[in-house]
Amino acid sequence: MPQPPNFLILLTDQQRFDTIAAAGFHHMRTPNMDRLVREGCLFTNAYSPNPICVPARHCLLTGLPPRHHGFYDNSGQFIQDDGIATLPQILAENQYFTAAVGKMHFRPTRNHNGYLEMHLMEEGQRYRADDAYATYLAEQGFGDLRALHGVRPLIYHEPQRALMPPEHHGEAWLARRAIEVLQKKAERPFFMTCGFIKPHPPWNIPAGWENHYDGVELPEPIPGPRPTPYFTAESPWFGDHDSKEARRAIRAAYYTSISFVDQQIGLLLDYLEQQRLLDNTFIIFTSDHGEMLQDHGMYQKAVPFESAAHIPFVVRAPNFFQHGSTDDRFVDLMDILPTVLDAANLDYYQKPGRRAYRLPGDSIMRQESDRRDRTHQFAGFGRRETRWGFMRDHRYKYVYHYNGGIEYLFDLQSDPRELHNLADSPDRPQEVYQRLRRKFIEHEQTWGPEESLQDGDLAVWPCPPPDSARGLGKYPNFANHQPPRVGREAPEREGELLVNDIQAATNNAGPEYFQALAPEPFWLEQWQQLFIRDGGTPEQCRRITGL
Repeated sequence: MPQPPNFLILLTDQQRFDTIAAAGFHHMRTPNMDRLVREGCLFTNAYSPNPICVPARHCLLTGLPPRHHGFYDNSGQFIQDDGIATLPQILAENQYFTAAVGKMHFRPTRNHNGYLEMHLMEEGQRYRADDAYATYLAEQGFGDLRALHGVRPLIYHEPQRALMPPEHHGEAWLARRAIEVLQKKAERPFFMTCGFIKPHPPWNIPAGWENHYDGVELPEPIPGPRPTPYFTAESPWFGDHDSKEARRAIRAAYYTSISFVDQQIGLLLDYLEQQRLLDNTFIIFTSDHGEMLQDHGMYQKAVPFESAAHIPFVVRAPNFFQHGSTDDRFVDLMDILPTVLDAANLDYYQKPGRRAYRLPGDSIMRQESDRRDRTHQFAGFGRRETRWGFMRDHRYKYVYHYNGGIEYLFDLQSDPRELHNLADSPDRPQEVYQRLRRKFIEHEQTWGPEESLQDGDLAVWPCPPPDSARGLGKYPNFANHQPPRVGREAPEREGELLVNDIQAATNNAGPEYFQALAPEPFWLEQWQQLFIRDGGTPEQCRRITGL
């Protein structure tokens, strides 16, 4: 009787599609991702169905869109229907050992969702006991650190030093912990998700990796200006006045974070090979979404550009896919659940008490699907005035912004950088425009939020204030509002530890460094107010801001 396959999901956070050397992006240094491409199948048209952390991960977990799991953006506290079957739950109920290691970004954080073991490494844990990595660091003598994954206030998108040696960096811990979990598992097939935090900012670069991309010619960002309905004016909030050298340093830090993750993936592949598990392990390497990385004058994600929505997707499964193959069909994160169940020869079934859902995705091992149109791809984000969506085929992309009813149409064959809007052009290909718009409406009717359509057509919602779009810049709105909370010392002591971390991460930079970086004096003043509100002292602030 053939042995059931194991499954390993390697999920990075905020990794663009164009960041694997073997996929044709030769500025990258990714030998282990390259190995997956050589030994597996590269899907060149893979997308995040909702390119921001929490929704994308719940799309993967449930195989369902936000209409059913409830997460249209990063807000929300729980899956709106607790009867939804999850991928690890179905596998656990069929004798699989299921384990989650690293970042999952579940709501609530420790909701196991079918994982029999969870070894979490999250960015904003409130309690050390809830976070396996934070607990590990304390056991190793690093209990006074607060910015475990990099300093968020003030320098969110600036390259910075990691506060622990490379062997204790979060991505290195994740690989070792995953191997430890596999070593002690029972003799059962396994399903494991490894959730790397990087290359999500902040980019806390380990010692010895600072110059990893020195001398490498890096791609230049796609030029601006930022399009409507985003913040269009030139502004230091978006790093518009940064020098060419400063902008390159940021891109190099992002790519270095990917290369460090790549090294850890190599350790996992080597272990599986040594244990003779590699060829019977169905490996999917992908990311929850991309990163704008200065393209169109933006940072972050949650926008309809390829830089944010188009993701890497590689499958190594020699029993199912030919080595070194490529596939240009559209796939997205909601295809993972039906693909894994197909490979495991299991059905998507509903037990009593669970609602029966129709899955929008299908197994990528099926060349033809009666439920998944692989000639078109949808992605969307938000609700009402924050919502946008796109529908694309292999040449054209139609984009609709509900805030103002703004439309874009890009010819990705002649304009792959998405610079020329054809929607209002006399050269607009009318048949293409009508077809993609009609398919977009059909998708929203079936899978989108109910308020997306009014009288059978796309709704138009009022535009939010332009300042609300600053979150897509180098200085996102939330960065000053996310102080580390893992410590339980007295407030003044917590303030001292955070100040120590900020200084160590910037090589003991003085106030002149932070004043030169600040887009406006308000940025430092806001942080100071929040810091003092949480128990820090004015003297501690002065060490950072000089104010």
